Amino acid sequence: MSRSAKRVAALVAAGALLSGAGSYALLAGTAEAIPGAQEKCAFTLKTITVADGWQSLGLGVTIDNGDVSRKVVAQLAADMGVVSKAEVRVGYSIDGGAVQEKVFGPGNLANHSEFWETRSTLAVIPLKAGRHKIEPYWRISGADGLSGAFENGCFTVEGRTK
Repeated sequence: MSRSAKRVAALVAAGALLSGAGSYALLAGTAEAIPGAQEKCAFTLKTITVADGWQSLGLGVTIDNGDVSRKVVAQLAADMGVVSKAEVRVGYSIDGGAVQEKVFGPGNLANHSEFWETRSTLAVIPLKAGRHKIEPYWRISGADGLSGAFENGCFTVEGRTK
């Protein structure tokens, strides 16, 4: 085969490959960064005191790992207010189990400051194969009577995508 025939064949093969990749990108659909089942927001104001102990934030989400075990990334963010000498702690319940603090990431979500602030935290949670529900919980740490507030918060869990 001559040199020019080889070039033409290589160009035709490259064109076919690029055409196939382009068609796949256009027609195969896209993977969502965070599917709906893996995110939840609450645009309400919640307050608790030390005496309330662990309280669900009502932001539990479900993720499906398919048939393999893998780690997922959980992110919690909200506007928060904390009274002086108190802090907000965060923990997670997996599939309805006990709340675990400082197992998957930081336990401290917010300390007192002069003004409300947006606070966020990240946890890396190992999960077995299958579907799992992850529920964030919060509590106030400090002397009796101290309180904190959580408003306009979102919880996302990122793991397997298409």
